[in-house]
Amino acid sequence: MVQEKKSTKIYEAIKADILCGRLDTRTFLNAGEIAEKYQVSKAPVRDALQVLCEQGYLVSYPRKGYMVNIFSREEANRIQNVRRHIEKYCVELAIEHATDEEIKSLARYTKRNLPEQGNRYQSELGMESNNLQFHVRLAEIGGNEYLTEIVKSLAGKITMANIDTASDLCYHEKVIEALLDRNLEAAIQYIEADIESL
Repeated sequence: MVQEKKSTKIYEAIKADILCGRLDTRTFLNAGEIAEKYQVSKAPVRDALQVLCEQGYLVSYPRKGYMVNIFSREEANRIQNVRRHIEKYCVELAIEHATDEEIKSLARYTKRNLPEQGNRYQSELGMESNNLQFHVRLAEIGGNEYLTEIVKSLAGKITMANIDTASDLCYHEKVIEALLDRNLEAAIQYIEADIESL
């Protein structure tokens, strides 16, 4: 049981590092180094890394380590197709269940709320993080906790795709406006356009 908790903690930490860009694609992870970092044996580390491989976040290379996965354009397109359907449902739930205050909470992930960044790379990371958080928050305000994890996983994998994933966030404010107006058709149109823009 203790090992299971350790592996869960390590799994969540590594997954979070991947999704927010602290671990870049093609980064190699070594089970021994991770065990040392978390001061645990290699067993819970290997368990965590295996789950991340099964979920597509890592690729295992025997006797070398684990590499952060890169999704091809074809894989990214398949992920985006699933996201379109799921996030339409997120929009429907948000219009049906979210309060105006919950909808307004999405504004923190718009372009105007990006922190000033010193260089282009940091700016792109900020946009990717804001874009991911916007979509996750949209799922949260709909009130279906299962959607949140699905959206986090799919949108996170898109940030790992071997394509330019730095959305300019231009549709976020339009989605918010449509949600506040309870305009389902417009909100769906803008959420699809946002997903398409990647």
